[in-house]
Amino acid sequence: MKTKLTFLLSLTFLFLFGGSVYGDDYMRGVNAAKKGDYETAYKFWLPLAEKNNAIAQFNLGTLYDQGKGVPQSFMRSYQWYKLSAEQGYSNAQFNLGEMYREGKVVKRDFEKALKWYGLAGKKGLAEAQCNLGLMYAEGQGVNQNYEEAIKWYRLAAEQGYALAQTNIGLMYEVGEGVNQNYEEAIKWYHLAAEQGFSGAQSKLGLMYESGKGVMQNYEKAVKLYRQSAEQGNLLGQKYLGVMHVLGQGVKKDYNIAYMWFFLSGSKGNKDALKSIQKIETEMTSEQIKTAQEMARNWKPTKK
Repeated sequence: MKTKLTFLLSLTFLFLFGGSVYGDDYMRGVNAAKKGDYETAYKFWLPLAEKNNAIAQFNLGTLYDQGKGVPQSFMRSYQWYKLSAEQGYSNAQFNLGEMYREGKVVKRDFEKALKWYGLAGKKGLAEAQCNLGLMYAEGQGVNQNYEEAIKWYRLAAEQGYALAQTNIGLMYEVGEGVNQNYEEAIKWYHLAAEQGFSGAQSKLGLMYESGKGVMQNYEKAVKLYRQSAEQGNLLGQKYLGVMHVLGQGVKKDYNIAYMWFFLSGSKGNKDALKSIQKIETEMTSEQIKTAQEMARNWKPTKK
């Protein structure tokens, strides 16, 4: 389970324990973690967690989740998250929801996932609000309800959460839960794309390529596809490959197109694999070899 290794300070906690040995020990753990000394952080946080401090419990769950300072154990991670979540700590509630939704650590249970996301979402946690929207949109653990999905997506999106902004954009584009509105879709895609979110960049690029809600502009589409593709987004890679085949907004180049199709196809994009088969008939064996070598040497940019 990939959760961000984050150690959050709580004003409530510091107020309750500030100036005491407990507050000092908590901060010593934080300082140790910042230096990468997770074993020491664990030693400071464990006594606090055993005294039912929710944030220390969450932090121990994160350490076990990531195998930092302790042997990785998803079940122990789950146990600490659960103790923290039951005390109302929203980050732990979200992670518990993730575990129930994914079903890798505990048996998959969408209704329990919905419960924990709901508790965290009502406290304003954007990640939980976004996942609630997804569950309502997909009908997981609850009857499908696009209007309810939009409500939760919007709460997260208005906090600047890029995935939620992208999902709202998609719902406006296709007209699910709202009246179809390409201009509104572009607005939300743009907000997420500006944050560097690769999924939004590829979607916004497609709007510019097709001229939906905006004047058709191949150059802008290519720019957005490239930003997405360079982060490893398989759709951005596939779309950028197509633009190189057609020579739209960029110079026609089968070698580069092949490279992007190859990268996208290697991640399971079947359309990209079909595109490879089509352009191979237009390429020499030497060109194909060069393009494959380019793909093997390619590395994504970090965002």
